[in-house]
Amino acid sequence: MRTRIRNAKIWLGKDCWATDVLWDPAQILAVGSAAEIEAQCPKADQTIDAGGRLVLPGFCDTHLHLYNKGCQLQDIDLQNGTSIEELIERSRTYLQQHPQLSVIHGRGWNHDYFAEGRLLNRHDLDRISETLPVILTRACGHVACVNTCALKRLGLMTDVEQPQEGQIDVDGSGTPTGIFRENAMLLLNPLNPPATVEQIKERLELAMKAAARAGLTTVHSNDVTSENMDLMLSAYQQLRSEGRMPVRVVLQCTLTDRASLNRYLELRKQIPQDDVLIFGPLKLLTDGSLGARTAWMRKPYADDPSTCGIATMTPTQLDELVTLAHTHGLQCVCHAIGDAAIEMMLDEFEKVNQETPDNPLRHGIVHCQITDEALIRRFASTHTAALVQPIFLHYDQHIVAQRVGKDLAQSSYAFRSLAELGAKVSFGTDCPVEDLNPFANLYCAVTRKDLLHPEAAGYRPEEAFSLVEALACMTENAAWQSFEEDRRGRIAPGMQPDLTICDQDCFLLAPEQIKDVRSWMTISQGKVQWQTEVFSD
Repeated sequence: MRTRIRNAKIWLGKDCWATDVLWDPAQILAVGSAAEIEAQCPKADQTIDAGGRLVLPGFCDTHLHLYNKGCQLQDIDLQNGTSIEELIERSRTYLQQHPQLSVIHGRGWNHDYFAEGRLLNRHDLDRISETLPVILTRACGHVACVNTCALKRLGLMTDVEQPQEGQIDVDGSGTPTGIFRENAMLLLNPLNPPATVEQIKERLELAMKAAARAGLTTVHSNDVTSENMDLMLSAYQQLRSEGRMPVRVVLQCTLTDRASLNRYLELRKQIPQDDVLIFGPLKLLTDGSLGARTAWMRKPYADDPSTCGIATMTPTQLDELVTLAHTHGLQCVCHAIGDAAIEMMLDEFEKVNQETPDNPLRHGIVHCQITDEALIRRFASTHTAALVQPIFLHYDQHIVAQRVGKDLAQSSYAFRSLAELGAKVSFGTDCPVEDLNPFANLYCAVTRKDLLHPEAAGYRPEEAFSLVEALACMTENAAWQSFEEDRRGRIAPGMQPDLTICDQDCFLLAPEQIKDVRSWMTISQGKVQWQTEVFSD
């Protein structure tokens, strides 16, 4: 089965272009002009007329959460809520539509957008239900609010013992307000009925279909944990064997103890892998989020001097796991947002790479938000990869100076500086923290503006990428991050047939218009996984 795209504007990198590309299920066979392709293969089994549209190497998101995205698609959508009253009304409507629920879940609220100007509390959620537990998670995923029913079921109304690397907010009398931060959220797990493999598969497939629809052909997804390893791996393997994975997936696995990490190392050897499901790196979390003031800072927050955030791992815990992974040749990518967390990670990577300072396992830091110039230079000197989220600028640019002060804000989100100094930079969205739309991510990378105000000046515009540089971060550099630069990330003979066809030409648009581009067709694994209209042979 050979498929040909003709009448296209195919970007081959820099200023190189072609009109036609031919592939079979395994690889791209030829790229060039119509005459050049016809000389090699006069008749393809299937021909797609691109109508002059732009064809790019398939987009890759190097950090998101497919399972959480699938849950979000099934739960209450709290994104872009502008008031607590609006969230309560959305939740009540959802509950009326789903009367069979035993626990009410929602995600996506952000108190910085609320007209009331405050966090949610249990009394707000009591207005949704007094008889069922309600758990509403903030957009960042690092804070959740529950109602009184949930607290009572957990036995947490009095004599609250604060967990390590987490916090349960309490009022002046010591009674929980309903807010759980970081590792304290693990205490909410007993409220949730255990998911079956079929439920997990349903949620993963929902999210993968959304990714393909958005134009993604590969995602690095953080779904496997120490607690769900067997179920999650089983779900992924079944989806792969059933041909129900429209995007390729590189697994990022959050394993927080030696036993589960050792088990994962053994499973990687035993379970067959292919180009659709890749058993990828150890993924650790060292702090929280900037919006929730739980990102771990070296100095107290400028707008809340009572806290420096929350370190969710100690240096000893971190070293034990990273050293074990490194010794067994397993890559590590670690969540770090605050400057204290980033410094701890750079110290750790410098330590494990003492004998191989070029970082051959391509260890990296996910997010890399709050930095000073010394930290930025250390990324280059330690050859640490940066898996960043330009789309975070949509919201964060409006709060960063408030949170960390103007001086530190002027050296943060320095994604282009990282690349110019030699760090390998790739882009992700952290979906469902932000939407997985790669064009919105691309827009934020090249404009440094929020998605609602393209007319504004933007945050630190000197850190903007050119379009070509940003595309490389979403294709070639992303493939490098998973050791696949010889197979993916470019349109060339021998590469895997993953392509994103755009409904508008990004190269002809003003940068502010890139956010409006969508995928016209997404081709992953050599197959059309998404199309906006029917094409003819």
